[in-house]
Amino acid sequence: MRFTILKLSALAGALAAAVFAAPVSHAAVRFSEATDALYSDATHGGRGWVVDYIPRADGSGILYLYGAAYDETGKQAWITSNFEVKEFEFKKTDVPMAMPTGGRFGDTWPNAVTPVVNGKLDVELLSCGELKITVKPDAATGLPTSTQTLISSADYVGSLGVNAVNDKCVQKRKFSACPTGTTLVADRTCQITGTIASNMTLTNETTWVLKGLVKVGADNSNKVKLTIEPGTLITGSGQAADYLYVEPGSQIIAAGTPYAPIIFTSPADGVAGGAPKAGDWGGVVVSGNAPNNKCVAAPFDCRSEFDPTLRYGGDKPRESSGVIQYVQSRYAGYIFQTGREVNSFTFQSVGDGTVVDHIQAYRGKDDGIEFFGGNVNVKHAVITEAGDDGLDWDEGYTGNIQYVLLQHGTGLGEDNGIEASNQNANQDALPRATPNVSNLTMLGNGQGGYGVYFKEGTGGRIKNSLFAGFKKGCTFITNGPTFTAAGTPAALTGTLSMDHNLLACDALNFAQAADAPWTAEAFYNAQAGNKVGDPLLQGFLPKAGSPLLDSGLSSNNVWFTPVGYIGAFRDASDDWTRNWTTGLTR
Repeated sequence: MRFTILKLSALAGALAAAVFAAPVSHAAVRFSEATDALYSDATHGGRGWVVDYIPRADGSGILYLYGAAYDETGKQAWITSNFEVKEFEFKKTDVPMAMPTGGRFGDTWPNAVTPVVNGKLDVELLSCGELKITVKPDAATGLPTSTQTLISSADYVGSLGVNAVNDKCVQKRKFSACPTGTTLVADRTCQITGTIASNMTLTNETTWVLKGLVKVGADNSNKVKLTIEPGTLITGSGQAADYLYVEPGSQIIAAGTPYAPIIFTSPADGVAGGAPKAGDWGGVVVSGNAPNNKCVAAPFDCRSEFDPTLRYGGDKPRESSGVIQYVQSRYAGYIFQTGREVNSFTFQSVGDGTVVDHIQAYRGKDDGIEFFGGNVNVKHAVITEAGDDGLDWDEGYTGNIQYVLLQHGTGLGEDNGIEASNQNANQDALPRATPNVSNLTMLGNGQGGYGVYFKEGTGGRIKNSLFAGFKKGCTFITNGPTFTAAGTPAALTGTLSMDHNLLACDALNFAQAADAPWTAEAFYNAQAGNKVGDPLLQGFLPKAGSPLLDSGLSSNNVWFTPVGYIGAFRDASDDWTRNWTTGLTR
């Protein structure tokens, strides 16, 4: 809706400058277009308010309210207000209230009205479809202070063709209390510490705070399922080394939706006065019992680089560690010391029974997504301004990846689009890292290292992908075992391959180590469908006439969606990042 019922849009500009400061509130229950409705109060004769939220790209928005009141003579007067709401604010106090003069309810539009700020409002969203408003008029108005708890009207919202409580608004319960084992640390905010030792659900009417290392289960000895509802907000505590660690044998079921993603972020994100930054908390780590090439026999005792007390690895490639769908990890990437980092998303020996799709790593301090062995598959990933590499694999990772958008920014120390390794200590370790990767759009935007950096004996098959704008160049190949495993440009083994790709790096498209037996350019040109040239993009989407549109080739791997184009997007109308991501440059 856009004010067509009450026709008060002309008042918005007059009130826009009258925004009062409010205390910080931080919760998963938040205003959105899904909370737009007519709200009525049955205890006050059905009197109601129209609520309309206009979102901004950064997650904040403007909330517009329209209601009516009666003075001591029984005369009806309009009350209006509009004010800014940060992304995770559910409560505002002392926002401006105005009562237009010069017009009356029911008058023919347009009519000359003048909004006069003559009071304040307290506004609190209790749940989807339930709103609490306290009206605090100035004494001169003759109106008393009053409080209403309002419910969205089925008749009005039904006329818009949606349910009384919009299906896209998922926070449908009011907060009651923190569950046993957690601590209330702020309004509607529960803190978790230590180990989650039994099945637990993180519900979306609560903000959940991770303090320190929070483990799910115990290494195969206590298998726990952590379920996270769509629209749930999880933050760090502010001490930076906060992160979620799913133990081998346990599961995370984090199934967000396109209109209600699950968000892990900094405690300073989306609140008034907040200044979130990369590395404000750790990240999401999932560990499993799938194979890798670092610990290939029982007891499969691989140790996490960031915490040597945490084990992973095994012989169960089909294992499921759960579901991660429509999940954002913002401002993550705690660095304990050089070489000991937690990434936005870390997968350690995770099996391909795990479902991972539609994930975003946003402004993390280290890698966007890193794989330590395993064979988990990932489809539809967005990596925005990663502080180190976008995708990073090693320890024999053999999964499938399709549809990735990487955008570099400035100032975070962005490195390579892909850093591909087999294993540092034993570069010919088996199983060799040979992931299948298709439909990447990797945009350095003049920043970072190389588009793809092959090293330490890695294999891998990259096709239908675009690498453009990387500061050092598009491709780099190094280390003898990497060249040996690949073969030669005249007799490639297929262990390392690139076909049906496009490179567009002004600095350099091809580079290799000084002792290389052959050049990256010869390797690239020896394979089918590879091109160099302008991809013709509008933002990250291909324009009409782009060479990306019809230059791809479908994979014979049945896991992949068949495509005939290069890059992560079929054409200019195929923007699968919309609605569930944050902070993209379009």
